[in-house]
Amino acid sequence: MLLLSEAHSETIQLHIPLISDSPKQHQYFHELLNIAIKDAGHIPKLISSELPQLRAKEYLKYGGISIFWMVESTQRNQEFEPIKVGITNGLIGKRILFIKVGDQEQYNQVKNLDDFRKLNTVGGMGKDWFYAKVWAKNRLRYQEHSGMWTSIFKMIPKGRDYNYFARGVNEILVEAKQYPKLAIEENLVLIYDRDYRFYLSKTGPNAGIKYHTVLSLAIKKAQESGLISRLVRKYWEHDYEELNYDKRIKIHLKSPD
Repeated sequence: MLLLSEAHSETIQLHIPLISDSPKQHQYFHELLNIAIKDAGHIPKLISSELPQLRAKEYLKYGGISIFWMVESTQRNQEFEPIKVGITNGLIGKRILFIKVGDQEQYNQVKNLDDFRKLNTVGGMGKDWFYAKVWAKNRLRYQEHSGMWTSIFKMIPKGRDYNYFARGVNEILVEAKQYPKLAIEENLVLIYDRDYRFYLSKTGPNAGIKYHTVLSLAIKKAQESGLISRLVRKYWEHDYEELNYDKRIKIHLKSPD
């Protein structure tokens, strides 16, 4: 039986990014891939390159990298080869706000989506981000930043262009340490139905599409076995507690198609 298992094992070589503008965010996704591939009876070989987020998307287009985790969208499902399994239990669709220090009072009055709209505040976000479509669908004001998206963190304390920056539960506490001039809004979480997926490059020197079947089975097994839930708890259970998530007012948003 051991010999049979070894005979069917395969080395899964994936060129994968470390995202320089979101330090440590890659760790969960790398660990999930490593364990899922091993649990499926194969040998993972992850070759990492440090890239900014926008560059990673470009590398995925021409096969400079094999795989990248992104929020699921219709456009990405056409442009790349998706692994059709959500991989963070919807964390990225649970958004908490960075705001300017001293602005908390105006948010204390918000009890529902209509109250939030009436604030007439402007959310900052990166160019072509999926959740711009969510904000548009829900008639919320926003502005896309044409330069490096990380500049938004520095613009909010100066009162320039944006009033808040909505970040995932899995992102905001790490970023709060990097940007101490921002405040985390205390009461609200805006929720929409979306998750990260792994996407594979279709062409190029490191095209990941050849591993589509193997990785689809591996990630589906990771979901069914509870591996994804265990790793989500490992990486972010403390974040939920520190953010007082359970006691926050949940504002549910409609998701675009």
